[in-house]
Formats: sequence, C-alpha cells, structure tokens
Amino acid sequence: MATLLAASLTAGCGLFGGSDEAEGSGDNAAAASGPLEKTTLKVGVMIGIDCAGAQLALLNDAFADEGLEVEPITIQSGALAIPSLVSGEFDITFGNWVSFIKAQAAGNVDMKFIGESYLSTPNSNFSVIAGKDSQIDSPKDLEGKKIAVNAKGNINELLLRAVLDANDVDFNKIKDNLVEMPFPNMAAAIKNGQIDAAATIDPFVTAAQKEIGAKIVFDMTGAGPTENFPLSGFATKREFAEQNPNTIAAFQRALLKGQQLAADRKNVEEALPKFAKMDPETAAIVKIGQFPTTIDPKRVQRVADLLVTYDMLDKKLDVEPLVVTMPSENG
Repeated sequence: MATLLAASLTAGCGLFGGSDEAEGSGDNAAAASGPLEKTTLKVGVMIGIDCAGAQLALLNDAFADEGLEVEPITIQSGALAIPSLVSGEFDITFGNWVSFIKAQAAGNVDMKFIGESYLSTPNSNFSVIAGKDSQIDSPKDLEGKKIAVNAKGNINELLLRAVLDANDVDFNKIKDNLVEMPFPNMAAAIKNGQIDAAATIDPFVTAAQKEIGAKIVFDMTGAGPTENFPLSGFATKREFAEQNPNTIAAFQRALLKGQQLAADRKNVEEALPKFAKMDPETAAIVKIGQFPTTIDPKRVQRVADLLVTYDMLDKKLDVEPLVVTMPSENG
C-alpha cells in the first residue's frame, strides 16, 4: 500500500474547471459569459481526496463542455507551486490556504482566489497517529517527541498548533522536534522508530492503520477551533484573472459541476482509483470531508485569522478583496 500511495504522488491528478458568474461578496466577480480569452490552461494539481471534485469534473467532460483544455502538472505542495504561478508556468494552481495566504501577505505574489476545493469535517482528514504499542495517547504526550509533518509552517502545522493550544499544550515544547517528511513515508518511519508520531491525512491514515496497526491519537479537525476547517482551493494571479475573466468563469463553472458530483460519496470512490491510483478497497473506507460549491470569504478568513493567532502571520490579511466568487448551486 505504501509503495502504491507513494507512486501515486508522481501521477497526474486530473483537470480542473470553472464556474459561472460570481455573485455576492468579493472583488471582481467572474464574468458570466463571453468568448474565452484563453482556452488552454496549465494547472498545478496534487494527488488526493482534495482533488476529487476536479477529478469528477474531468470524468464528466465538464472542462471540455466549457471549451477548456487543461494540462495538469503535479505539485508536491501549494507552497512549491506558487513560484510556478509567479513565473507563468502555471495559469492556475491548487494549494492549501495557508500557503496562499502567507505568500500573498508576504508580497511574493498578487493573487485571486477562484474556488474552494475541500473542507475537513470531524474525523475526516487530518489526524495525529502513533504506533499501535505507543504510549502516546493524548496531545500532552507529544511533548518531547519527534513528530512528522509534511512541511513546517503550512496547514499541517497550523492545525497541530491549534489543537495543542486547545488542550493546554505548549507548542514551544514540540516545535524543535518537528520532522519534515512526505506523507507516504510516515508509517514506515513510525515503525522503525525514526519518529514517534505523525500528523498526516487520509488516505495515509487508513494505510498506516492497515500496514502497521497505527492508532489515531487525536483528530486535528474535530470539535474546536479547527472544526469544518477550509483546507484547500484554487488561485491565479490577479493579472491573469483581470485579463481572462471569461476563462476564469469557465474554469469555475466546471469546478462547480465537479464539486456538486463529489457530494455523492459513490462518485468520489469511483474517481479516486482512476486519478489518485488508490486501490478500490482503500477508496471505499477512506474518510471524506466536504466539497464546497461556493467560495466563502468569511470561511477562508478563518485561516488568515488563525495564522495571526499562532504567530504564523505578522498581521491580519483581509481575504474578501482577493475572492472571485463562484455561482450558487442553482446559478
């Protein structure tokens, strides 16, 4: 399983598509109709459950229906995709909101947020796991232990900080022991004693349970400050959005169709083996969150505000002017 999942990270995720006229809040809502300014798009993508809505859009020809041809380019993380967005290698990229917001606040890129991809719900995505015989049974037990995260300073660390704080655990007693490690490598690292615990996501949580009998120590998106937390979405440069409003609208319309299809778990289970190279057995049991059909500035603002709370952002960033809203489900 670990080999299969690791291999899946080098495969293409799928194509992404767009939506109709933006309504409600947000600066510069996407145009409702008109000829596409650009019909071929290069899009940074990642493998995983977060991509299921876009995968389903591809399976159902939503992009082609909108006149778009999308070339997917696999990325390792949202943070690593941003330089490719800046350089013009990507027209649009998928990523986690933490990476997008930090890059915008730092002035590394001037972006527009054009779609949400995934919300984590309790027991749906992020968990801290340990070996089956480990003495780590609570957040407090992580003090002094080596904990793997896929990258420091990203959404994984933000969620970990928030849950530890909610449980009166001093993150300063843990931060120096964080170890950066790709998700597929974490289960083996726990087994061989390289690390004591890992902050990881499904399908890697499920794989670790199957392979090494890993136990879930706690849910990082359960009841509390991270419940129903916005994890990921799509962004483009402001300049691209302003020069290509009809293309962005088309991208959003196709993404909306995929997100609506992802509301049915059966559709997600069918998509994952085809695009994430996940075996059907695992696809049938992985935990799945929600696939929003709008982009809500208030929801994404939660991420920016929490970054300030935990000193991962120097000052508050107002998200609303960055958002190109998606149509309503009936729009």
